[in-house]
Amino acid sequence: MNRLYRMVFIDLDGTTLTSDKRITPRTKNVLEHLDAHGIPVIIATGRAIYSVRELFLDVRLKHPVITLNGAVIFERLSGSVLYYEKIDEKALSQLLMMAEKDARIENMLLEALGGYYVRRYDDEVQMTFTDYRKIPPRPLDVESLSGEAVTNLLLRPRDEDKAYVHAQLQEALNGEIYFAKTSWTWLEGIRAGVHKAHAMRVVARRLGIPLEEVVAFGDEWNDVEMLKEAGLGVAMENGSELAKAAADLIAPSNDEEGLARMLEEIFADVLTESGYRRPSPLTSLIPYHPLE
Repeated sequence: MNRLYRMVFIDLDGTTLTSDKRITPRTKNVLEHLDAHGIPVIIATGRAIYSVRELFLDVRLKHPVITLNGAVIFERLSGSVLYYEKIDEKALSQLLMMAEKDARIENMLLEALGGYYVRRYDDEVQMTFTDYRKIPPRPLDVESLSGEAVTNLLLRPRDEDKAYVHAQLQEALNGEIYFAKTSWTWLEGIRAGVHKAHAMRVVARRLGIPLEEVVAFGDEWNDVEMLKEAGLGVAMENGSELAKAAADLIAPSNDEEGLARMLEEIFADVLTESGYRRPSPLTSLIPYHPLE
């Protein structure tokens, strides 16, 4: 590569992780090697920090971690909160009143700096949230939220009402809370204007590295802003057309160790000088041209 890149931001699901949610030895090796030899590796994920710590239990990285799609940044994998963006309290109160009155919304979960809160504790909440956090949720009510900094929220509508509820929330809270409708059963809410690219700017400023010297990897809707703003945006071959259209290059899929293979090429000089040994031949960088 002709340009000098000095920092890497990596999405997890569909990018760093294989389809069965593993980090391969090759990926672990190249990430640790870069991070230890002057190229900070920054995780940027929609997951909460508990889940990231579980996945990266045996991976040695020493730089900030972006979680919850940019709403909360931690000092490092085992560190404390470095930066956060909380949802406006008035908008949150309005949402709570709407959700309480609307029978189409089956459940609601709020992420806060002091813990997580749920309206109804059921099997899905236990399996999806409690089992890996090892911490039970708190009951969701106005009094328990007093003084809390709520950073993210999840609403679970009835399947047949998901599109309608999403549209209603967007209209009622437009400009305050952004709701994403994904393939997941829950609608995800975050303070409007907060996304991975916003958090990427915060980390880049803190480390004194301009965005044009940043490489970002992703595969989905929540990576688009990050891919656009990085000096080099790389989408995965298995990614959405939205992510690919926002990227400069396409990497092989997550199940073909595309992240590791691309990093080996982009940072070939750094890795060679530091004694890294490439395990297999490299693929070519493929420019992406959006379909007309």
